[in-house]
Amino acid sequence: MRQTLLVLPLVIAACSSAPDLGSGDAGDLSACFKPSDGGVFVSGLASPIAGCSADAGPTGELDLGALGWAREGGVMVVPPGAAAGTPTPVVFVFHGANQSGENARARFGLEGPADGGAIFVYPNAIQGTWDIRAVSNDGRRVDVLIRKLAQSYCIDPERIYMAGFSAGAVFTLYLGCNVPDTFRGMAVVAGSDSRFSRTCCHSSISGIFIHGTEDEAFTLREGQLARNYTLHRDGCETTPTPDDALCQGYGCPAPYAVDYCEWTGDHDVPPFAGAEISRFFGL
Repeated sequence: MRQTLLVLPLVIAACSSAPDLGSGDAGDLSACFKPSDGGVFVSGLASPIAGCSADAGPTGELDLGALGWAREGGVMVVPPGAAAGTPTPVVFVFHGANQSGENARARFGLEGPADGGAIFVYPNAIQGTWDIRAVSNDGRRVDVLIRKLAQSYCIDPERIYMAGFSAGAVFTLYLGCNVPDTFRGMAVVAGSDSRFSRTCCHSSISGIFIHGTEDEAFTLREGQLARNYTLHRDGCETTPTPDDALCQGYGCPAPYAVDYCEWTGDHDVPPFAGAEISRFFGL
């Protein structure tokens, strides 16, 4: 039976063998993310969530620039149900290099499968692609956006997710490495963790990895190594459990889960990604 993140129970088991983690890090090995003092990544969200008792914010398709939340713009989609005061999951989606939040929205196709079950945030990178340096302006922007969401909407702090494609997938892995406790899970499409130091990683995080066999921008091996390192961090088994023709799962200590979906494509988001990611996040 397929493992669904945070919905079905997971098998607790020790690793059957050591995963291939590759040769390690690339780039600036000292560039661990330094989140803002007192921000969400450091202090968490105050309980109760302010947005659960405040007047509901606007719903529908919203421009992050027009809201005054992000000067570079981006898109936020808030379902009507989010105004009812019921804690709502949040999904951040990070675009590829020199693309846009609108592009990521179209590529991932997450909203249909989620059927109004989450708030989706598609920010634009501050300088065209995502900053993974120690003082990451993009990382700090995500911190600010989470805080603004909590002030304006009744979000579920235990169900904040992120997804990314290409450079956005690298950024997703970077946040999942440096500040995993904020996020319940991540979706990595055509990504790699070779651009930042794994020595910065702490705690565990669930993840679904989707990678094309013909990807030349980030090779299939890079995608597999990123998956392997997450399996290692989470203490998961290394032998997959057959799911279906699209994805396979691994036994991990609850509440964590890792899925891997390999497809015969190139550097792109496959058509099935939205449905599989929504299923994995339990939206």
